Amino acid sequence: MLQIPLYIENKLKNARYEYDKEAKVWCAWVPKLPGTYAQADSVEKAREMLAEVVEDYIIISLQKRNPTLIRQLKQAYVCS
Repeated sequence: MLQIPLYIENKLKNARYEYDKEAKVWCAWVPKLPGTYAQADSVEKAREMLAEVVEDYIIISLQKRNPTLIRQLKQAYVCS
């Protein structure tokens, strides 16, 4: 059984957060997942939104049969 929530949580541990003074928002992204980006008024909300973005990234990657993501999910996050 794939542990997608565990995968998401692991990716969020590597997320980067930065406050944009000009826009007055927190920006969040996962460097190793291209295109994963979120912004919100607080770090907590940016993290919540980023988790949704990472979940969408996974779903789209699985739909496109992304071999790298599929291999990562199988190798590191399969429960026996």
